[in-house]
Amino acid sequence: MAKQRRLEKDFPGQHEGEEVQFLFRQHPLVMRKALVLGLFAILLGVLPLDFPIVWQHEAVANWLIKLALVVPVIVLAAWAYRWLGWYYTVYLVTNERMVLITQKGFFDRQVEEWQLDAITNVNYHIGGFQAAIFGYGDIVAKTYVGDVELKYIHKPAEIHEDLLEAVRDAGGSTQLPVVR
Repeated sequence: MAKQRRLEKDFPGQHEGEEVQFLFRQHPLVMRKALVLGLFAILLGVLPLDFPIVWQHEAVANWLIKLALVVPVIVLAAWAYRWLGWYYTVYLVTNERMVLITQKGFFDRQVEEWQLDAITNVNYHIGGFQAAIFGYGDIVAKTYVGDVELKYIHKPAEIHEDLLEAVRDAGGSTQLPVVR
């Protein structure tokens, strides 16, 4: 009895014979706004308990204690929601195409794809002090129909080189640099 080889797919919608070259995502700092706002909300929920006048009125103190317990739970839920969106939003580069899977919340998923052989140019930009310090930037892939903007990418120089190599291997029209 011959063993049948089971074909495993790395992601839903993967074509037959298509191989994943690499995967990347946005820098974790894209979640910084939610982090700062959440910490500020927790501070506002807990700070009134530090004033002695609050403890003179039992009803007010009880209400503020409940608020101080509820606010962190709500903030943790918001952080989990944002983290899930970041973690499950990925860029996949295969030997045929680049696939962007965007997860927004628990049930909203958007998938976009671009054929690698249609990409004509790939550029990256590290804009500003914060981006240089934390190592993130934007990558722009130019195609015949428009630009594909990949924002807040972690280690954009490395991803740029890997993406250029994948485009060249797929028959895209990016040129190798001329060495003289």
